[in-house]
This record gives sequence, structure tokens and C-alpha cells, in this order.
Amino acid sequence: MELQIFKAIVHVLDSSGGAPVFSDRLLELDGDTADYLAAHLEKAYYNDAVKNCSFLPESTFPSLLLDNQDFVQCSKQVADEFFQVMRTSPAIPNADLIVVYCSINGHESIAILKMNYKAAYAHYYQQVEGQHYNALIKQRTLLPAAGSKPDESVIVDMTDGSIKLVEKKYEVDGAKIFYLSERILRSTQAQPERAKLQTVQTAAAQAVRQSYEDNQKSDSEIAAILCEEAVAGDGSLEVQRVKERLEEQFPLAVESFTQELEEANLPLEETVSVPPARIKRMEYQSIKTESGIEMKIPTSLLRGDNDYVEFVNEPDGTISLLVKGVVL
Repeated sequence: MELQIFKAIVHVLDSSGGAPVFSDRLLELDGDTADYLAAHLEKAYYNDAVKNCSFLPESTFPSLLLDNQDFVQCSKQVADEFFQVMRTSPAIPNADLIVVYCSINGHESIAILKMNYKAAYAHYYQQVEGQHYNALIKQRTLLPAAGSKPDESVIVDMTDGSIKLVEKKYEVDGAKIFYLSERILRSTQAQPERAKLQTVQTAAAQAVRQSYEDNQKSDSEIAAILCEEAVAGDGSLEVQRVKERLEEQFPLAVESFTQELEEANLPLEETVSVPPARIKRMEYQSIKTESGIEMKIPTSLLRGDNDYVEFVNEPDGTISLLVKGVVL
């Protein structure tokens, strides 16, 4: 990921306080602070729960970002948009809102990280009747650790207005809604990228199982195809390419695969974003036997003929996995 952070600012959104606490000054982007922001930006951008959305015509949010040349003032208006919804819904967590002006993979972007507070204990030193006393106190406004994913985030590509959105449902006016897309951004709705990937994988595997009942490795072979295409596309999986691979290897399954996608409202023209962490997990498959033995095998070895592993169909209907050329 190519990332440059130009400016950042933090505003405090505590709905119990009656008003947001705005900052008038930018964050000092020293080493630790810049590293902390970079870690969260990367996890927000490559989060497999991300939705690729766009602003609706009636949304005023794009003009708020594009027409305001004063970054500090713009960030305050963004924070106020959040706070006005939060004050009417106690279910939405209090948070620090970090607004970042940055460049991501060469695209000028505005990122909004809603850092929901975490509770944890810390020591508290005091003197009691002349004695040293270390007590435990619960801190209720701690920010997420650098290694965690932001619970809610918005990344707007300023070059084309596209949105990478991570959101959660909270109760607003008596109903659970996606308040970020519905009330603040006024954006289109979309499936999370991981849900799209799961739809493609399930549809393909199920189609192959139905069309080739004697194939005991269909799930592994489909996983290998998806992994190969995601790697070849540098994190972009084209659904049309998956169909073409099925036509090459499992032609009888293509019709069923297409029907499954139609029922799931996922067009063949769709491109699914697969983050690096997901690709890394896809490169290996875990196989666990009924006896509890578990093996982790490279996905590429679970299809076709190879000199390393072999699936053997036994007369009693069970499957044996033969691992060849083992050197201990």
C-alpha cells in the first residue's frame, strides 16, 4: 500500500456531553502518531468487511468535502454531521473522530476513522494517610490498538467520489439501520466484499458438486481457482473470470453457477476486492479428520495431479489423504 498522510485532526464525540469537542489544531504527525494512523488506514482500506459505495445524487456530503478549502473547518463540519445523529441515538458508541487528508495508492483521499472507545483497567497512584497506594481504575475512553481494525470508517477517493465504507447497524429512531450510509453519507447500499466472495465461492462449489457428484475435491479446487484469480488480479477477483475457469475445467457446472449468482443478485460483471490478508489465508486449506488430526496444505496442491498429496476414494465411501514424499 502506498500511503502518504498530509494532515490529520481529532474531534471528540461524546453524546453525553451535549456538544462535540472540536480541535482547532492539526495533529503533530510524529513517528508514533503517523505509524498509528497508517496502521488503521491500511486496515480500513483492506478490511474485507468494506463496502464499495457511491454518493446518491441528493447527498450533500461530497460538496462538504470538495468545496471546503479549509481542512480544519471541513473536519469540524464532518464531525458535527456525526454528532447530530449520535445525540439522538444512545446506541451509537461514543468515539474520537479522526479525519485524515492523505494519498492512498496515488489517489487523493479523505479518510474518516470513527475510533469507538474501549474500556480497560490501568493503575492509579495516590497517597493515602501518608502511604503509597496503587489502585486500579477503569479507563472508558481508550482508543483501539494499532493492530485492530476500525469498527467504522469512511474513505472517500477525491478523484472519482467512490467510497470504501465499513459500518455497523445501530438503533436510530426505534429501528436498527446503517446510519452512516443512510443518515450521514447518503450513499448507495452494497454488500461487504467478503460477502460477495463467499457468494461466488459457495455458488461455484455447489454447482460443481451438483454437476460432478464423483468429484470429492470440488471445494478445494474452487478455492484454488479463486486464490489464483485473486493473485493474478492483484487483489481484484473478476466474477466473469471465475465463470471462464469453470467453463474450462467444469463445463457442466456453468449454468448452475450462473443461476446461483442471479438469485444472489451478483452480476457476472462484478469485481470483488480481496485484501492481502484474505489472499494469504486462501493460499492454504485446513483439513481436519473426524479423529481430530488437522493438516494445513497449500491450496495449489489440492487439485490436479501432483507429487505431494493424493485423495483416495475408499470402497466404504470414505476418503483417504495420501501425503507423498514425506521427509522427517
